[in-house]
Amino acid sequence: MSTRDVDLEAEQEVDLGRYWSAIVSHWWLPLVGLLVGAVLGYLVSLGGNQVWNASSTVYLGASYSIIGGNLLQGPQANPATVGTIAHAQDSIAQAAAAAGMRPDDLRGSVSTKTISTGAGASTLRVTANPLVRLTVQASTRRKAQVAANTLAGIVVERLSPFADKKIAGLEERIAADQQQVDAIQRQERSASDATAKAVFALHLGDVLDDQLQAKQLLIQAQEVERPAVLTRAAAVKTTARSRRNSVVVAAFLGLLIGLLAALLWEPLMRRRAR
Repeated sequence: MSTRDVDLEAEQEVDLGRYWSAIVSHWWLPLVGLLVGAVLGYLVSLGGNQVWNASSTVYLGASYSIIGGNLLQGPQANPATVGTIAHAQDSIAQAAAAAGMRPDDLRGSVSTKTISTGAGASTLRVTANPLVRLTVQASTRRKAQVAANTLAGIVVERLSPFADKKIAGLEERIAADQQQVDAIQRQERSASDATAKAVFALHLGDVLDDQLQAKQLLIQAQEVERPAVLTRAAAVKTTARSRRNSVVVAAFLGLLIGLLAALLWEPLMRRRAR
């Protein structure tokens, strides 16, 4: 190592030591800067515009095949579907019209968040807890609530066709089984032969079993498989600017200014004395 390299390292160590000594000697300046910045950030956050947030919780449902009862991987299995539907141009237009807003004012004020258990793989979380929170921010309580509830309703409507068709099919199956039950019971009452009665009774049992299975599948489709608005939106007042972020950022800037002031304090005092 050359003598010049040694001199440069020594000068750097001296400079760092001098800077550190200046900060330690005037420690109160960074502290004052930190406190003043935090106070100013808090005061600025109080002056932020008041807005309303309204959140609706959407249950995505889960589609099962009638044969085998296997879980089907459709749009409902992906929580991102809610955000895709909610941010679509036609969805924004419908919600904005219902809330009395301009689509441009609503477009950037919609957010979605998956509500998960936080345990296991993502696929398991979606299957076990297919909930998504849809939030709208607006200038009034009514606009936020109406827009959020309208978008939640649109999401449920877009995701419901499979379950609705399955429900309609099961209702037709139950009604057809009931017609067979009524017909078999009439034939059984009119039959005089014991063997015929036994055959009718056996057939009746099979039809009743099928009807019971269809009723159970219908309940599953209505209560489990069909998407639904789990909680309707209720608006709460908040500030457009995050109070915590404002305080943290302002305090950090105040600390930097305080450190700079501590480094420049002695040179400025010497210059002033001259």
